[in-house]
Amino acid sequence: MINFKRYSHVNELIKYYIQVMERKDIKNLVSNGIKTLEEAELFSKFIWDMVQHINDDEASGAIVLGSNDNTEILPDISYEVTKYMRDTGFYSVWAKISNEEIE
Repeated sequence: MINFKRYSHVNELIKYYIQVMERKDIKNLVSNGIKTLEEAELFSKFIWDMVQHINDDEASGAIVLGSNDNTEILPDISYEVTKYMRDTGFYSVWAKISNEEIE
């Protein structure tokens, strides 16, 4: 199970966007944890898609989990996902996907 502890609000944000984006595949990953390179890649891409949704929601003034600007949580997301990927041995996948998204 993927359960972030330091910034537990990241868990709620991920659950919210899993529902909004209708990503049952990611819901399963969160429930079971990441075990393969393919799953690590899928989760990493989802996180970046989620970040885009967060930015879009902020730009449109949408209220998400009681806030109209969750962009302030982006560093918390980065910390938690980076730590999780390091702990599970998939940091290189996260770094690769992140570099592709940033470019």
